[in-house]
Amino acid sequence: MKFKTTAIAMAVAGIVAAPVAVQAGADEIYASARVGAWNVDQNDSQNSEVRSFASRFGAKGETDLGNGLTGFGRYEWNVDMNSGSSISLRHRYVGLKGDWGQVHLGQTNQTFYNFVVGPVDNPWWHSGYAMVNYRGRTDDAITYAGGSGNFNFGATVYMVKEGDSVAKGGAAPDDDDDIDAFEVAASMAIGDMTLAGAYQSTETTQGSDGSDEDIIGFALSGIGIGETTLNLAAQMQEDDTGFVVDWLISNFYVHAEVLMLDEDSGSNSGSGDDEDQMSLTLGYTQSLGRKTTMYYEINHIDKDSDRSSDDRTAVMAVLKYDII
Repeated sequence: MKFKTTAIAMAVAGIVAAPVAVQAGADEIYASARVGAWNVDQNDSQNSEVRSFASRFGAKGETDLGNGLTGFGRYEWNVDMNSGSSISLRHRYVGLKGDWGQVHLGQTNQTFYNFVVGPVDNPWWHSGYAMVNYRGRTDDAITYAGGSGNFNFGATVYMVKEGDSVAKGGAAPDDDDDIDAFEVAASMAIGDMTLAGAYQSTETTQGSDGSDEDIIGFALSGIGIGETTLNLAAQMQEDDTGFVVDWLISNFYVHAEVLMLDEDSGSNSGSGDDEDQMSLTLGYTQSLGRKTTMYYEINHIDKDSDRSSDDRTAVMAVLKYDII
């Protein structure tokens, strides 16, 4: 049954992609299969499996509209070949760009992610644990990005219909609100480095009292240390704080994240005490030739809680092949 479901999912993918390829051109259609084996040690047990790691396919393109304007758009789907198989949406947006910058509408990585999360979101799989309350690709959004010289800035507003949830997973918006959430950010290039700051305000049930909790994020990327590159980032939401260190050494990388949760935080599902979570990832990327890459990771998560079963170690090896 699993094989049959997978076959149906891939057939649907082909049906969707084929007519787009004819209209847009092969250079605008892409597909990447990412399948590997991993072993997860958690809760006094070990589980090994062969699975997909965010395999995807999509279509993107842009058109010169004249008068300095360019139209662009993108659709991308995740092909999950793990449990029952499914196709889910990753990106869906349209936009316009020109000398004044660009604006896009739809689901993708928005302002907060682009400025202070993306610069340290380098590892293939084990990253993002120190995001205090944010998940990259969000919907119901209009985003503007622009800049001048070494300075760049951006803004996103979320407008959600009555009764739905705010894009990042919060409470239903107030009936009288036209804008249910917003993000603003700016960055400055300092030599080879980039310093960025971002702010997000939204209605959310993340806190213990269900009140609004704003998020502030910072990133300093491109710090050259000999032949290596160091990236740093931090996020703060009331009493919750996350720190990220991302160190790139040729094809190797070291990625460390620390998340500190206050005992009153809605994110803290532990015993009620303050909880610190440490995630350490060591990885290696190996190019096997044209369109083919192997990557290897070992990740350990150590939670400072009364439940030792929360600790988790994962080892993985994944083969990535860019089909188109």
